[in-house]
Amino acid sequence: MSTKHEAREICLQFLYHLQLPAFHDLRERQDTVEIFERLQDFKKTLGIELTGDSQAHVVTLVKGILKHHIELEEILTKYLKNWKLSRVSKIEQTIFLIAIYELKYQPNVPGKVVINEAIELGKKFSTKESAGFINGILDSVFKQELKRNE
Repeated sequence: MSTKHEAREICLQFLYHLQLPAFHDLRERQDTVEIFERLQDFKKTLGIELTGDSQAHVVTLVKGILKHHIELEEILTKYLKNWKLSRVSKIEQTIFLIAIYELKYQPNVPGKVVINEAIELGKKFSTKESAGFINGILDSVFKQELKRNE
């Protein structure tokens, strides 16, 4: 498993975990030290070991997504044709936020890689049917919102 793939999986699980009401204040404060400590506790609870590069990538993703979550949700909502954000499962919402963050704020990562990784996360953590939904939304965001063609 690649370092970034592993980091995306942990990021997805951790951000999903942060959606619990008990962690609402942490999402709002975006305290780097507390996020790092919570991430350490989360990894320990799940028995997850990360390399230094994976750990750094998870922290970068989590901090960036928390910092820009309102903007990322607005972008996602814009491309949910005939859907309300509340109808999208929390796991898929989290996958979308990770991917949109990477597409917008990490241009060094090829868009096709980001979209493929999001599809794979959807297959693993949601349903196989979510792949087409995830692909369609992210492809539109990538081409129309970010005006990138690779």
